[in-house]
Amino acid sequence: MQSGFLVESRSYDQLIRGSWQAYRLDNDTRLSDDLLAEVTDDCARLWLPAGTLMHWSTGTHPLHHHCLQIFWPERWFMLSAFYDGRFLRHTYASIILPPRIEIERLSFVDLDLSVLVQPDLTYEVLTQAEFEQIAELMHYREETRIGALMALRTITSSTQRSAGLFAAIPHLLRQEDFHLSKCEKS
Repeated sequence: MQSGFLVESRSYDQLIRGSWQAYRLDNDTRLSDDLLAEVTDDCARLWLPAGTLMHWSTGTHPLHHHCLQIFWPERWFMLSAFYDGRFLRHTYASIILPPRIEIERLSFVDLDLSVLVQPDLTYEVLTQAEFEQIAELMHYREETRIGALMALRTITSSTQRSAGLFAAIPHLLRQEDFHLSKCEKS
């Protein structure tokens, strides 16, 4: 695999938790034959093929499924859609501080609050207790706590309305090898 776009996940105190190489999809790349909601031009759509090495503070592990990640520069969340082959398995919505998107890299602070969303848009908030504990331990600013909870509300409202954010996630991909064509090697 060619090296691509560097992604760094950090804790609230700015320590690197994990990093991985991804392929940044250009704005013209069609992910599905279905009509999907448009994503803004300033978002970063990243492709991680199965086998991508995920370097975590606890060790390095290969990704078991293909993954499409979407980051927006001013939003307090990101989406990671996982695929069995071309079929959507599930999506994680992670609450983060708005990411820093640069030419060759992206860095974000994970606020330890996430939602598992199934293809039928049923969801489960996974880490609310951990969020509360870590927010207390790491002394999250009040603005950070409020922003995170507002982002959580945005995610859950979007699933309940069956619209918005998750309309940008394809249920069936056109192909599995986006990393071999139509990608920017940013």
